[in-house]
Amino acid sequence: MSSPSSLGSVLVIGGCGGLGSQLVKQLLESKEATSLSVLDISLERNRVSGVTYYKGSVSSREDVLSALNNAQPKVIFHVASPHLMHQSATPKLFEEVNILGTQNLLDCIYESGVPKVLVYTSSTGIVHNGYTDIIRATEDVPICFFPEQTEPLQYYAHTKGKAEVMIREANRKHGLLTVALRCTTLYGEGDNTTIPQMVGNAQSGRGKMQVGDGKNLFDFTYTGNAAYAHRLAARKLLAVDPTLPPPPTTSDDRIDGEVFFLTNDEPWPFWDFVRAVGTAAGCGVRREDVRVTPIWVYYAIAVVAEWAVWLFTLGRKESQINRKMIRFFSMTNTFNVTKAKTRLGYKPQWSTQEGIDRAVKAYLDSEEKKKEGKKSK
Repeated sequence: MSSPSSLGSVLVIGGCGGLGSQLVKQLLESKEATSLSVLDISLERNRVSGVTYYKGSVSSREDVLSALNNAQPKVIFHVASPHLMHQSATPKLFEEVNILGTQNLLDCIYESGVPKVLVYTSSTGIVHNGYTDIIRATEDVPICFFPEQTEPLQYYAHTKGKAEVMIREANRKHGLLTVALRCTTLYGEGDNTTIPQMVGNAQSGRGKMQVGDGKNLFDFTYTGNAAYAHRLAARKLLAVDPTLPPPPTTSDDRIDGEVFFLTNDEPWPFWDFVRAVGTAAGCGVRREDVRVTPIWVYYAIAVVAEWAVWLFTLGRKESQINRKMIRFFSMTNTFNVTKAKTRLGYKPQWSTQEGIDRAVKAYLDSEEKKKEGKKSK
């Protein structure tokens, strides 16, 4: 880790999630924050001692203003975002949190006049149309915007893109400095999406499945690396004098108002990552035992499954086997992080495999504690 420097009082919005809790733990360990607070809609997960917690929504003016006035943060990390795969995830929720919540946060910041720096967690998904390969993309690739009547994954990315635009446009308004960090698929300790799903599939025997030839490369981001990059970005922003004219956007000295892709800088074949998670969970699969399903075969199965679920539920539910999964399984999804390395000084602190080992161990330990808790009741 780099040598610590003070960030002053820090508020992490969404600090009980996977990335947010990693960021909180790193800030505590590094002693960069003179005081550390969290605002989150739910405070049941990933709490740590030494942190002040406020229960509330980023979409609530009252909740945000209360947290700002109490915490008096110099730095805000806006990590909050709806759980994409949760049953409550709807276009309305995406708008409420990602778009309206971000605008509410900015309005409250202007009103309170407290923070100097705002670091926003964006997504690489905002530049991806969801259908074609994306290879070593750089930050100048335009954002893709989608209508509300599209599929959830695309509309989620649409709202994240809208929020990122707001963050960038807020730079240097009322003395506020902003930056957006576009993370690709996140995994790590406290993660309630990527690792739980992959471990569950491995434990149920689905680790032997592979769709397509398995050559498609995929960029993942360990939450520890993402949290480290967020800290770097905050430090860099605090060193900027907002009263001076900013450097040109092409300058390697320009940080504020900019966006940066974040990955482990180590693309893996997608299915190798899936099997590595299974191996870490004690459910390893030999390559000779892998059953490869051609894409067109799985596509046909997905179409039948989608229609069957739609008919039997009268359109109220969506099949877990669907055509979106095929695109996700089989496309190349990689990003160039040269800009983050050059301007932020970013260098992944953990390899992809180290991240997998840490994340899977944490998940299995938490599951074991849950079982022990149930037995003791």
